[in-house]
Amino acid sequence: MAYDLDVVYSTILQNGIRKFKFKNSRLKPISYTDQSGRGAIFAYRSKEHMADGMGVVITSEEAVSANKNQFSHWTPNVYRYGKYSDQYRLFPTGHGEDNLRQINTFYIDVDTLDPNFEYGEMILDSFEMGFMPTMVLKSPRGYQFFYVLDKPAYVNRNTDFKVIDCAKRISKNLRDCFSKKGYPVDLNANHFGITRIPADDSILYFEADQRYSFKEWMDWSINYEFENLPKKNNVYQLTTKKEFRQVDDPWFRMLLFSEKIRGQKGVFGRNNVIFTLSLAYYSSGYEMQECELTMLEFNDRLQSPLRNRELTKIIKSAYSGKYQAADREKIIILCQEWVDVSLGENQLFAKRPGLYKFKKDRSVRKYSHLHEWAGDLLAYLDEHSYTHKPYIVTTKKDIRESLKIPERSLDKVLKHLKKENKIYFRVRSGRNGGITLASVKALMSTIIRVKKEVQEAYFNAISEAFGLKHTKVYSTFEKLLNPKRPAVQTELFELDTG
Repeated sequence: MAYDLDVVYSTILQNGIRKFKFKNSRLKPISYTDQSGRGAIFAYRSKEHMADGMGVVITSEEAVSANKNQFSHWTPNVYRYGKYSDQYRLFPTGHGEDNLRQINTFYIDVDTLDPNFEYGEMILDSFEMGFMPTMVLKSPRGYQFFYVLDKPAYVNRNTDFKVIDCAKRISKNLRDCFSKKGYPVDLNANHFGITRIPADDSILYFEADQRYSFKEWMDWSINYEFENLPKKNNVYQLTTKKEFRQVDDPWFRMLLFSEKIRGQKGVFGRNNVIFTLSLAYYSSGYEMQECELTMLEFNDRLQSPLRNRELTKIIKSAYSGKYQAADREKIIILCQEWVDVSLGENQLFAKRPGLYKFKKDRSVRKYSHLHEWAGDLLAYLDEHSYTHKPYIVTTKKDIRESLKIPERSLDKVLKHLKKENKIYFRVRSGRNGGITLASVKALMSTIIRVKKEVQEAYFNAISEAFGLKHTKVYSTFEKLLNPKRPAVQTELFELDTG
C-alpha cells in the first residue's frame, strides 16, 4: 500500500519545524504567514554517513519533502536549533538531549533477521496493551515501531528538563514491556535520537489517527511499574514494620490516580495531597528524583496543576528529614475528601498483624476471581485452536464443564473479554445451537500466516462472521493486507488455509 510521505512527515513532526523554507521556497504562497515551529531536525543520506556524523540540518517540511527517499535516517523529535561544526557544512551538531525542543514520538527498535518474524504479532500485542503503533518501518536489520503523540511534549528548560525524564521513563517501560513478551528489542537504543526515516519502500504500516496523549502514556507507565513491582509468590509483600512501605497501601494509588483534586481554602487539597504522597515516597526509601518524576506526572494530570517551582518546594519539604512518614489521620481525611466519603481504615490501609499473611491458594478457595476465569477461558481457547482453525464451535455447557465455571460467571467473562476486544463469539440458539468462539489474537495471527492468495478472502469471511467490520480491529488489520489483491468469494470455515 502506498502512503503519502508528506502526510507521514507532517504527522510525525507536528509543526515542530517550518512548513516552507524560510528562503527560496518554491511552494510557499505569497500571502502565507508561517505559524509553525522554528525548530530543527537532522537527516543523513546513509548509515555510513550517520556513523561518521556527516549529515544535514533541516528546518522545514518542504526541505524534507524535497529529499523524499534520499535520506536513510533522521531525528523524528525536534531540536531547538542545529548548526555545523565545520566550514564546509558537512558535520551537524546540536542533537543532544539538552537541545530538545519537543518530543513527538516514542519508538522501539526490533533487531531481527529471522525471516519468519511476523511484525503483525507485535501489532497484536500493542492492540492488547491499548496503544497501537502509528507507524511500522522495515529496516535492513529488523523493524522500527513508532508511537506518535497526539500533541508534542514540549521541553522547558525552566523545569530542569523534567519532561525528558518523564518521557524517557515511559520509553524505557514501553521497551521493557515488549522485551518481556519475547521480542528482540534493543533496550539500549537512544530514546530520542536518530531513527530510520519513512520511505516508499520501508513503510509497512501507517495510521495517522492512532496517536495518544502524553497523559495517557504517563498513566500507563505508572500502572506498568506498579504491576511489575517484585512480589513474593503467595505472600503479601508488607507484613511487618521492617517491611512496611506506605506506597503499597491502597490509599496511595487512590490518591495518585485521582484527577479531581484541586486547591481550595478551608479544605485539605492539592498541596496536602502532593506533600502526603511525597512523604510516602520518602518513608518507602525512594530517592527524591524518583519522587519528583512521579509527582510531576501526577501534577500534570490535575485540572489545576501547581507551578513546577512550587511542586519542587513541597517535595523538598517532605524530604527535609523533619517528618518520618505520611500522617494516618490526614490520609483518611484526604481520601474521604477526594476519592470516596465512605472510605475507612479497612479500605485504605493494608493489614499488618506482625505475621506473614499468606494469600489463599485458588485450589482451597470456594470462589475464583473474574480475572482468573478470564485467564482460564483464554488458555482454553489457546489449547483448542490452532493456526488453521483459530476458533472453536462448541456449547456453553461444554465450556462450563471443562472449566468448572458457573453459568453466570461464564456469561460475565464472555462479556468482559469481548468488551476488552480479546475475544469474539457468536451464539446460535435452538436445538442444534451453540457458540462459535475465538480470541482476537488467534484470529489475527491466522490472517497474518495463511497463504497470501487467500489472506484477504479469509480476513473478510472472519470479519463478516464475527462482526469485525467498522471496528478498530478491522481497520487496523485491513492495513496489513494488500488491498489490491483480487477478491475471492468464500464461505466461512470452508477455506483451505493449509
